[in-house]
Amino acid sequence: MSVALPRLGIRPPDVSYRAYRVWQRNRDVYLRLWKAEAIWPLAEPLITLLALGLGLGELITETELPGDQRYIEFIAPGILAVFPMWAAAGECGWGSFFRMENQRTYHAIIATPVSIEDVITGEILWGATRGLISSVY
Repeated sequence: MSVALPRLGIRPPDVSYRAYRVWQRNRDVYLRLWKAEAIWPLAEPLITLLALGLGLGELITETELPGDQRYIEFIAPGILAVFPMWAAAGECGWGSFFRMENQRTYHAIIATPVSIEDVITGEILWGATRGLISSVY
């Protein structure tokens, strides 16, 4: 005996190989500008580590930390772990907004047979790729 389940009206998105083309477009732009794109992800964690570790670390006493750690040793793993996430979030947030409003890239992409689902999926894949690139640095 089979039981009929109610349909919720939710269907999977119609994503095709064209999402890869959106990802490929972002990759090609990144490879064209890689020198400028590679400087900040290397410098930002170091600047933050120095500012928080040495600047704020002078105000933290060692009795407030577990073991015999200095504050810079305490926060370094967290800073190194969070920066790839910030790179992916920045790419999906600010990068997508810039491509939509300033560059009008999405308007040009949507004028082709690429659907909006493909654009969104390609952008999410590119954000994940940027997070991976930042974590490898």
